[in-house]
Amino acid sequence: PEMLTEYGSPNKFYYQQLSDKEKHAYNEILSQIYSMPEKVRIPDINGEQLDRVFSALLSDNPDLFFVGRRCTLTAKGIFNFCAVEYYIDKETYAQQKEKLDAVCNDFLATLPDTDDEFRTELEIHDFIVEKCKYRMEQGEFVYSSAYGAIVNGEAACEGYSKAAKLLLDKVGIENAVVSGISDNTEDPEGPHMWNAVKINGDFYYLDCTWDDPVSKSGEEMVMYSYFNLNNEMIAATHRDFSIDFDCEATAENYYIKTGTYFENYDRSDEKKLASIIANELENGGNVIQLRFGSKAAYKEAISELVDTGRLYNVLRNTKEKTKVKFSTDSLSYYKDSGQYLLTLVIEK
Repeated sequence: PEMLTEYGSPNKFYYQQLSDKEKHAYNEILSQIYSMPEKVRIPDINGEQLDRVFSALLSDNPDLFFVGRRCTLTAKGIFNFCAVEYYIDKETYAQQKEKLDAVCNDFLATLPDTDDEFRTELEIHDFIVEKCKYRMEQGEFVYSSAYGAIVNGEAACEGYSKAAKLLLDKVGIENAVVSGISDNTEDPEGPHMWNAVKINGDFYYLDCTWDDPVSKSGEEMVMYSYFNLNNEMIAATHRDFSIDFDCEATAENYYIKTGTYFENYDRSDEKKLASIIANELENGGNVIQLRFGSKAAYKEAISELVDTGRLYNVLRNTKEKTKVKFSTDSLSYYKDSGQYLLTLVIEK
């Protein structure tokens, strides 16, 4: 194959999975596609190979949001050509790219220290989750794009994950989109897309879509349930990965990193929990997210805190640790048995 083109993303993980001829075709298409040609001459490959190339192009390069979902193979004499479907014209793409670049640059200018990979990833995660609302419309490609997520503020899972890839690319953090099957109560065994992100030397899985829930009361929340999971953590809900990054590390998981992780739980942990709540209140927040190390630890925590009502005892202990005014008699909580999570919402 020719040397990998510098067009598009600096992190082309799907390119690396292709054969030599497929890599050559990938380079030919990517180096010309931004001018939206009617066809591109490519090496002698078959339709199945072209499908792999086209899928790799779309997965690797989130700036190809002007490209549709069809890529056809034709032959003329001894030469092969591919024709790509574009769903917007050159002028519209130029306008949309200018808007996308402007929003991205404004956000990137707010990042305090891009050398801190965990903090930078967290800022990107929060920006996307707060900016975007989930929306899926069949045949409307904008909802599957970084442009839809970042500029319009509406996207499906593909848009969330490509927005994350685009911003992570810009700050120099290795990452890739990952497609597969997800299992949840609303859409069991549905196609899904998320990210693999390399933080401080190890890969983790990141799912911004599933960290953007709406509560039963209609309240929008920013969650960290799927922030830097390893294989074991994500296996309960995600499977059939397009690329297996073999994520084994746990050090950069959100809950472990922020000290809101309990390997086990018993009544002696109430003081620690009170300190966690007090610290969140002192920092201006009122949502406390806790993760437990096993199903047994999670069930014990739910039994101790929720079933017996000792959460209110914890709140009374918290009162002694902060001057922030809050209710010790009322709070909301959300349980996630799949990820062993308990989320507390304190009433200020």
